[in-house]
Amino acid sequence: MGISSDGMTRRCFFCESLKEASGEPVLLSPEVSHHVWRVLRHRHHDVVELRDGQGRKARARIRGYRQGRVALDILQVSRELREETSTALLIPWARSDRMDLVVRQAVELGVHELWFFEAEHSQYTVPEAQKARRLERYQKIAQEALCQCGGMWLPTMHAEDSLEDVWVRLEERPRDKSGELRLLACETGPRETLLSLRDRYPVMQRIVAAVGPEGGWTDHERHAFQARGFVPVSLGKHVLRFETACTVVLAAVEVLWKQAFHQEARNGARMETP
Repeated sequence: MGISSDGMTRRCFFCESLKEASGEPVLLSPEVSHHVWRVLRHRHHDVVELRDGQGRKARARIRGYRQGRVALDILQVSRELREETSTALLIPWARSDRMDLVVRQAVELGVHELWFFEAEHSQYTVPEAQKARRLERYQKIAQEALCQCGGMWLPTMHAEDSLEDVWVRLEERPRDKSGELRLLACETGPRETLLSLRDRYPVMQRIVAAVGPEGGWTDHERHAFQARGFVPVSLGKHVLRFETACTVVLAAVEVLWKQAFHQEARNGARMETP
């Protein structure tokens, strides 16, 4: 729920069919429709906001409710470009409640990609047959978080069997080494601070961060990460829980790189103005 431009409190809901809206009414999913009509008791002519997770938002007026679906008339649609600095978070499977929290907070912090895998010290695994169901659950959590925080873009999610599979997928993509920074959150060993890295790499197009399981990374995993360009970093003097570490590293990226990038872009635009 957020504050609209007209000063009124307007609830926000997910609707993946905004790109198809062309004067025709759109339908909310049965689950979202139940929440809108039965739980929140919205009725005809109420105005709500919609998000599609692909950069589009809309103001819409409820037309009616039939066969378990809410129909809406689109009043206005706008689109927002994705941030210049993209972020990817690599995390091992963990207990369900912890993963739910990580996904929710990652969406709030604007993560672009989430990669799930099994690490050597993982205390929790997801059988292959359950991975699709787990990703479906995370997608729903992400949609809820997007509407609650007023975001515009949903992250892409990948479920891999192991770190090796993650690395194969990462290396398949074109990579500009001068524009990508890879971070490895570690509790021990030689590490750099995020502030020192910010001084060395002030503007980055893509940041990939890996956070280890509760048992930490093995020596083999740390060496393998470093061989692929990941820089070991410290997240502070205290040992953090898995879900806390994920939030800390994404929040640091938001403040040190994303916000700094936008500030420098604004300053550059002011300097160019005659």
